[in-house]
Amino acid sequence: MIRTSKTDPLQINEVLCAGGVIGLTLCPGKKGGSVFGAPWDRDLSADIGVIRGWAATTVLTLIEDHEFDLLDVRDLPAAVRETGMTWLHAPIRDVDVPDETFERRWTVVGHKVRAELRRGNRVLIHCRGGRGRAGMIAARLLVEFGESPAEAIQSVRQARSDTIETAAQEAHVKSVQVQPDREREDRVLGCLFGGAVGDAFGYAVEFDRLQEILRRHGPDGLTEPQLQAGKFIVSDDTQMTLFTAEAVNRSGSPEGFIDECRAAYLRWYETQTGRPGEGRDGLLAHAPLWKRRAPGNTCMSALAQGGTGSAERRINDSKGCGGVMRVAPIGLVRHWDERTAFELGAAAAALTHGHPSGFFSAAAMSAIVRNLLDGADLTVAVDRASHLLSEHPEAKETQIAMERAVSLARQSSDGQDVARRALGEGWVGEEALAIAIYSCLVGSSFEDTMRVAANHDGDSDSTASIAGQLFGARWGFEHLPWTWVGPLDVFDAVAETVTSPKGSPKAVVLD
Repeated sequence: MIRTSKTDPLQINEVLCAGGVIGLTLCPGKKGGSVFGAPWDRDLSADIGVIRGWAATTVLTLIEDHEFDLLDVRDLPAAVRETGMTWLHAPIRDVDVPDETFERRWTVVGHKVRAELRRGNRVLIHCRGGRGRAGMIAARLLVEFGESPAEAIQSVRQARSDTIETAAQEAHVKSVQVQPDREREDRVLGCLFGGAVGDAFGYAVEFDRLQEILRRHGPDGLTEPQLQAGKFIVSDDTQMTLFTAEAVNRSGSPEGFIDECRAAYLRWYETQTGRPGEGRDGLLAHAPLWKRRAPGNTCMSALAQGGTGSAERRINDSKGCGGVMRVAPIGLVRHWDERTAFELGAAAAALTHGHPSGFFSAAAMSAIVRNLLDGADLTVAVDRASHLLSEHPEAKETQIAMERAVSLARQSSDGQDVARRALGEGWVGEEALAIAIYSCLVGSSFEDTMRVAANHDGDSDSTASIAGQLFGARWGFEHLPWTWVGPLDVFDAVAETVTSPKGSPKAVVLD
């Protein structure tokens, strides 16, 4: 006898967790044979209806990519999203334990799931049969919230028998550490992912004039990122930002950072001029970072010469925004104070950009992010950075641009100053930073901030990326729309910058 959604209605077993509820079940809509009984021919729509009726806000899928075809549930992600629920994917091999790829994604996905549970929401977790993988991750969540492994395993098995199927899965639960999910971690993830989303948002119209944007996208301009083959594609801005983060993690101290930063930028340069090969590690293992996405001429020419510039020995006279758009990770190091972030931001940008506005805008950006990390309001963070700039006569242009952005934001009634080019077009460092600051101050949400930051005649991907970094550092990851985060082509690469190979947080970026 074939089992269907009518003969065997979807059962959701509940586990209380941190004020919310975890639900455990088998794969909705699955079809095919079963080692536990008769074959399945479930109805995906009916099963999703049960999950929605259970009031889930989020569905976490643990099956691997090939299992969507095996179980004939290719439409599962879309079916979940169509009901208004959030769909998360963190695949684990069947009858196995999480590997490094899972741990990398869990840094982000787990953060999202724990936030949902902490808010009192319901999260549905499923694998193929709802036993091994689903039970293991449910127990893991309980441990991450502070329960002992023994209590967590018992709670899950009381809710759904025969869960956590193997000794290895049980050992995995026992190896899990408590994850407090501090506010700072939310800001770090918000900054990095906010910048990547902003980059993808603006990249679609980077070289378009405003009138062309309005003609193509309507009177409100671009209002959401544009999918390409199901992904949101980032530019060189995010690529270089991630290599900055890699340098931060590899250095660990201010003294060695600039040498690591130069080496990191030369690795990025290799991705723009070479070919990916086998056996690459770190960021070089991620295919999207080998794509040539409109790299800046100044960065390319400077790195072709070795990227040896400094504020004392200037490599050129460029003040393009290629410095300021990539330095946000420098401000994400808790044990580097704002002055250290300021100085390292300037030095990192001066490797390729020799004009004072090219590297002082980066210095200000790093200091602003550092203060946002501590919970400062954006206007306060800008004011503190302005004070640091005032110590350097050559930084006056950047200081004036930032202060003008704040002044216009206070006066603005329609948020159209960027569109009117009151702050420039963003191709140079001080203008890009000013546009980003203004957009964050007048935007009512992340989506609105992106609209302001990208819809203008200039460098839309850089201005929107910097605005996304500032917004995320100020308000946190939970204020970013997951529907814009999940499809990023660099999702795993961003996650790698904040996750160690064994899954514990990076000592520097997420310490």
